[in-house]
Amino acid sequence: KEIQSKILAMDLDLDPGLKTSSIKISGCPNSCGQHEIATLGFYGGATRVEGVQAPTYQMLIGGKAVGSTAGLGTTLMRVPAKKVLDVVVKAIELYTSSRQEKENMADWMDRVVRGDGPDGVKNSTELKSHLEPLTVIPSLELAPEAYVDWGNEAKFRAKTAKGECAA
Repeated sequence: KEIQSKILAMDLDLDPGLKTSSIKISGCPNSCGQHEIATLGFYGGATRVEGVQAPTYQMLIGGKAVGSTAGLGTTLMRVPAKKVLDVVVKAIELYTSSRQEKENMADWMDRVVRGDGPDGVKNSTELKSHLEPLTVIPSLELAPEAYVDWGNEAKFRAKTAKGECAA
């Protein structure tokens, strides 16, 4: 909901280059959320900082499923839950500032994954270097909100259940 609200507030939904791109996010690591076939995909997890669990997402880039063309996204990095919005906006800014004329984000991301991206975002490593500064998780004392997942008020705690969907 937060990503959608931000995209609408920034009028990014009006950019024709973003219309064919997708963002898929799920708190579950299983493929139900189809994060692996999104331009920007995220699936849930947890990271420990000084022994305390913080909600995070694994970020994938460059996935697609359009007509007879399909490809799984490439794992890029782990992103704290409360920083996903910042990372998405920064990725879109990098795309809009360096895209070729009439190039959509899905094609731009495909070039980056192949190592044929524009100067400064030539490949996944360079893209990651632009996004990584946004993914620092401060200590619990400095930012207690980083240890609470979206839509919750209690401190995050990863739980595993039995069965195929163990989230």
